[in-house]
Formats: sequence, C-alpha cells, structure tokens
Amino acid sequence: MTRRPLWLYLIAAVLAATVSAVTATTPTGDLWYFGAYLMVCVLAVVLAARRQRARDRVPWLWVAGGQFLWLAGDAVYPVGMLVGRPGDGSAEAVLWTAGYLAYGMALTTMARRRAGRWLRPAVLDMLTLVTAASIIVWVVWVSPFLQDAAADPLYAYLTVMGPFGDIVILGGVLLVVFSPGTRGGATGLLVVSAVLRIASDLGISFIPSEGLATMVATGVILLSNAVLVSAALHPNSGELTAPAYRAPTVHPARPWFLGVGLLTAPAILFLRANYAPVERSVLFAATIVTTMFVLVRFTAALRSLERVERQLSFQAAHDPLTGLLNRAALGERLEASPPGSTLLFLDLDGFKAVNDRAGHAAGDAILCAVSARLRAAVRDCDSVARLGGDEFAVVLHGLGDAGAVAVAERLLRDVALPVEHDGAAYSVGVSIGIAGGMPDDPATGWRPATLLRAADSAMYQAKRSGRGCWAWA
Repeated sequence: MTRRPLWLYLIAAVLAATVSAVTATTPTGDLWYFGAYLMVCVLAVVLAARRQRARDRVPWLWVAGGQFLWLAGDAVYPVGMLVGRPGDGSAEAVLWTAGYLAYGMALTTMARRRAGRWLRPAVLDMLTLVTAASIIVWVVWVSPFLQDAAADPLYAYLTVMGPFGDIVILGGVLLVVFSPGTRGGATGLLVVSAVLRIASDLGISFIPSEGLATMVATGVILLSNAVLVSAALHPNSGELTAPAYRAPTVHPARPWFLGVGLLTAPAILFLRANYAPVERSVLFAATIVTTMFVLVRFTAALRSLERVERQLSFQAAHDPLTGLLNRAALGERLEASPPGSTLLFLDLDGFKAVNDRAGHAAGDAILCAVSARLRAAVRDCDSVARLGGDEFAVVLHGLGDAGAVAVAERLLRDVALPVEHDGAAYSVGVSIGIAGGMPDDPATGWRPATLLRAADSAMYQAKRSGRGCWAWA
C-alpha cells in the first residue's frame, strides 16, 4: 500500500478539523463536526474489518467502538436540545467514560500483542510514569476545583473524568511505546493522536474565553480522533500488533524519565507545603508507590541481566547440540585438573556412514545418545566435552592408569549399544586414545595441549589396531 491515501486522508482531516473549529459556535458547526466525525467512525470500522487475522482485528475494533461511544456522548446534548429534552449530563458521562476505557483496551491489546513475554518491564515503567502524571493531574486540574464540585456529584465526576481518562490514554500509549517491537510511522501517529487528545482535554482549562476554548477543543479533538484512525490506514500499521522476536533494549533516556517520575511527588511537597494533611498523605503514598515501581523494575532488570549472562556463559562453554563442554572449556578444565589425571580422546567408528545414509537427524540423535552415555559412565567430578564432529574427550580428574582403563572399557561397551531413532536402530563404535600426566616426571608434566595431542595420536593408533578398542599414548 502506498502512502498517498494516508496523506490525502490526513489533509482532509486537518481541513475538516479547521472548519469544525471555526464554525463551532455557529448553527452549522454541529453538522460539520458530527458529519466529519461519523465518517471517521465508519472508516475505523472498515479498517478494522479489513484485517486478515482476528488477533490484528481486535484492537482496531476497540478503537472503532471507542470512537462511536465518544460520538454518541457528544451527540447526547444537541439531540436532547433538538427534541426539547436536555439531559442532566449523566448519559454523556457514561458514554465518554466507556470511550476512554475502550481506547485504553485497544492500546493495551496492541502492547500485549507486541511484547508477549517481555511485557512486564514495559508495565512497570508505564505505572511509574502514570503515577507521577496522576499526581500532577490531581494537583493542577482536580484539587483546585474539587471543593466547588463537591456539592454536585455529577459535576465532580465530570471534573475528574476527563483528566483521568487522559491518564488511561497516556498509560496505554506508554505501554505501546515501551513494548519491544518496531516503532515506525504508525506508532508515531498513535502518539500524536494521544498528545492531541490530552492537550485538548487539559489545555482548554487555561483558555480564558469560553468561546475560544470550545473552538479549540472541537477542532483538536476531531483531529486527534482522525489521526488515531489514520494509524490503521498507515502501510506499516501491522507494527502495532506484530510480535517482537528480540529482547527489548532500554533507551538511554528511559531511566531519566523514571527518575523524574520518582521525584514528582517529593518535588510537589517541597514546592507547595500548604497542603491539607489528607493531601500530604496521598502525595506521600504516591511517593512510596512510585519508589516501589522503580525498585521492582530495576530488580527485574538486574535479574534479567543475570539470566542473560548465565545463558551467554553457558553457550560460550558448551556445545549447542549435546550440551557437553566445548573445546575451549575443555582446555580450562584440563588446566584446573591436578597432575595424575587422565584424558580420554574418543572418535566414533562408522558414524559418517550412518550419517550419510540415514541423514543428519539420525546423526544428531546418535551424537546426543552417545553424549548421555558418556556422562553416565563417568563421575560427577569428571569432565566430558565434544570437540567437534564425532570427536569427544573425557577428563578423569585425579584418576590414574588402572581407573582410566576401566572407564575406557565401559565406554567401549556403552557406546556400541544400538541407538533408536524414528523406528530404526543404529550402531556405532568408538576408538579411544588415553593419555595421562606423570606427576613425578617434570618433563611430561600436566600440560593440556601436550596431553590432547598425545591422546589424539593414541586414538589413531587404536583406529589402526582395528577400531573398537583403546590405546595408550
């Protein structure tokens, strides 16, 4: 899909919002506003229905439902005036509240689709900033008007509903932005829409002229809703619900945002000390809540980092197929082994023929089965490694010649047992070279590279002796 339809739609949305704002206080203003808004709502339904997968359709159906709820809420008063039965504002309150909740559900669903198992860090960061934003909203937009609104519960609810509905939108947008995944043009349109809505709801209280405030609110709200729907029209709108396949990376500015959220309540208490005891308690509780969110967030981040470090450390030292030590880790184990330990070098007999004939899946099954048998045949303190291909090594820590021969004999028997895979049985043998350190002879000390070469040469001697046997270096 090209971007041309999107740009044409956005241009039309700006023009419609401008006309609606200019005519907001005239008799034709309602016709412009409701006509344009109805077209936006219908387009939201069409775009949601066009989604091919049900999981991608759900958040956009929430968006469309929220738009129709807001449209219905806006229409209650003019329709009531038209029929001569103006309401008391309760119907508008219910519909607008439901619209905010539907918007929040749409954003939350998008974030869950994107983040998957990586949603928790985004939730904690969102809650931290939302708590801080709630404090600011309470101090600036709710607390100064609450005493005047206390005599009228409905008016009090309408006073609180808009700001805290914006908190719901802010939380949803932060959840989407903080979630891992692509953040392209569709995500940007979503953010712009939320900023316009929040700015309209909270900013009009600072406009002294009621007529001008009505004009600004009408135009900006219509534009915000149109931009929200345009995110579904964007060619890359799939990014909002596409699952992330990589672990999230933390933007350098994100810890600073969390720090600002943590300091919001203490800063307000410091700057304005004339709060009533109840409000001071609320701000103190908010400080505790934001602190807990930040502590939990960074504790989770540290634990996640530790898990990743353990995983990387394991991957660096182990063979990915069998889980045995790799060649580099074997060298470290040899370095740490005491003099007098023994090294067995093993090479499978007949493995290449089975691998070529039965395929790599059967070959992998044989390698894994042999690895399990090697681990079972030695002590927990011994080390087993896969050197590559069908070559293995076993370090018998502190075990002398007689013990090493006994282990080699057992390995010859165990490896030769058939391996079952996909209804067939496969048999391979093994040739073993044995090399041991001589603690009483400084010239042949316990040197890993020397022992590995000696055991390798002994293994080839066992091959020349007829395979399926062991040879001493």
